[in-house]
Amino acid sequence: MKKLKLIQIIGMSLILLLGINHLSLAAPIQVDVKFLYYRNGEDNYKTLKEGSVLYRKKDFLKIIFTPSQRAYVYIFSKGSSGNIYRIFPMRAFKGKVVNNFNPVLPSRDYYIPKKDKAFSLGGSPGKETLYFIVSKHAEVELESQYSDILQARAIKNPASEVIASRAFEKKVLSRDITDIVYDPVSEKQGQQPAPVYEISEAGKRFVVMRDRLLGCEGCVSRVTYELR
Repeated sequence: MKKLKLIQIIGMSLILLLGINHLSLAAPIQVDVKFLYYRNGEDNYKTLKEGSVLYRKKDFLKIIFTPSQRAYVYIFSKGSSGNIYRIFPMRAFKGKVVNNFNPVLPSRDYYIPKKDKAFSLGGSPGKETLYFIVSKHAEVELESQYSDILQARAIKNPASEVIASRAFEKKVLSRDITDIVYDPVSEKQGQQPAPVYEISEAGKRFVVMRDRLLGCEGCVSRVTYELR
């Protein structure tokens, strides 16, 4: 009888343990994330939103994110040419070492391209899109598809690069789409003061409110803006 009770207790413990592990695996990763731009002559960064209008050689772009747990983050930019460029992870950008790598660590603020740097905007005018993807595991298929773009770019074959970029974007957009919103958790809990990001650049200090990615495993969030 005692043996039977012991087996029952062990069985219940295993069920509870497996249930907890299952819940932890199913729970989405919480990510604070902010797409920002700074315009010369103005006094703060602004939130980059769907439909924003930015200007070449006048505006600068920065992305900041903070994951709640160890994760893999991928950020891609589609230029007005239609070609896809990866801006996270990235070892260097235009010869400047940034050392932004996966996996990302919990509660750490990641500044893209770098804490005291921002992307200058150039190229041709037109529509540009940023894609933000977060996953609990390395996205092997995604990385493989992006390597096709890099291969076409390396051999300087524009037609192949466009085809590879279109195939890549189609695959990305087949994922569930999610949004970036004003941090609903902080708003609900009435946190005071509200969570912010602090940016120091060129002798200036900027403070911006954090936003929250409405998370789901492997979802993609996108922001399209017009470059003039």
